[in-house]
Formats: sequence, C-alpha cells, structure tokens
Amino acid sequence: MKNLTIAIALLISTITLVAQDFEGTISYEMVYENLSPQIKPQAGMLPKSTVIEVKGELTKSTTPNAMGGEIVIIQNTTTDETLQLMNMMGMKIATKMTAEEKNELQGEEKPEIEFTEETKEILGYTCKKAIATDKDGNEVEIYYTEELKIKIPNSVDGIDGFPLQIVIIQEMFTMTQTVTEINEGKVKKIKMDVPSDYELKTLEELQKMGAGGM
Repeated sequence: MKNLTIAIALLISTITLVAQDFEGTISYEMVYENLSPQIKPQAGMLPKSTVIEVKGELTKSTTPNAMGGEIVIIQNTTTDETLQLMNMMGMKIATKMTAEEKNELQGEEKPEIEFTEETKEILGYTCKKAIATDKDGNEVEIYYTEELKIKIPNSVDGIDGFPLQIVIIQEMFTMTQTVTEINEGKVKKIKMDVPSDYELKTLEELQKMGAGGM
C-alpha cells in the first residue's frame, strides 16, 4: 500500500503542468481505465483532481486523496526548482529537486512526437492531438489548443500550445487528466518553505521508498 502511495507521488510530480504570464487557478480531473489486477483493489487511493495556483514565477498544485491527505507541489518556473510535500497514509514527507535533478529524472532523450489530424473540443476550445513516445515505447496523448494565451514550459518539447487534456498510458493503468476550469484572478502568496512537521528526504530516498525500501 505504501509503495503505491510513493508511486502516485512520483507520477504526479512528473505530470504536473506549470504556467507563466498568468495569475489564477487551473482545475483538473483525473479518470482511470485499464487498471491492472494489482491496482484494482487500491483504486480508491488514486487521485481524482488537482488544482494549480499560479502567481508570478511560482506555481502550487494541490492533489487531495481519499485518505484525507494531499500532495502539494510548488515549482519555480524561472529556476525550475521543485518542492514536493506529501501528506499520505500518516506520512509527511518533503522533497526538493533542482533543475539538474529534474532533468536527470526525466532523462536526456527527448520523446518522439507524432502530430495527428485528430481534434476534439474541450471547454469550448478546439484541441489538436499529438502523441509523444519515449525510448521504452510508453505513450502520452496530448490534446492542446493554440487559442489560450497561457504559456507553459511544456514537459514535451516541440508542442506549441496549452494542453487541456493528457492521456498517460502506463502498465498499471491509463490516466486521463483533463482541465475542467480556468479562473484568472488574484491568488495568495506562494512560498517554497518546508513545514516544520514534514521530514525532508532526498529524491533518491523517495525513489527507494517507492521501489519497496520501506
């Protein structure tokens, strides 16, 4: 159970989008399909929604879970530094990641991108479909619009637009993450501080926990 908790935290940290030149909130919902037999009994633990607050160079995403906890990820879009705060299953763990560590985690090889003719409408915006495939054959479907003026340092190089839907196809499940609401307006100040009741761990320690080190 704890291994799944850590895996969820790592998954969210790699898919979170960050925005620039925009102040407000972006709300997402997550839907899961094709759950493996190992995951089905724990399906209730999978996150169902995320809200991202954007203010200046900082963004803060909050993802609640069914157990009453949450995962908070704060990112600096200028320095590419990340602070992850995980409060799940009685654990309160903080992890910091530099731009270099983030690049090492994601790998140096860029995914291959296939641009298709397929489109769909999301929140009234026409979205084009692109498929990104990594060296291991894992696919991510991205539906993006060129109509919104929200700039993002997209995690997939070569796609010029704001993604309103991302479909991540993994061995354990297929997750569809869709923007449900975009609200422009003032948000509270965002701080990259580690709360006193959180235990600070390195990225390597967190990955070992996800691999069964607990």
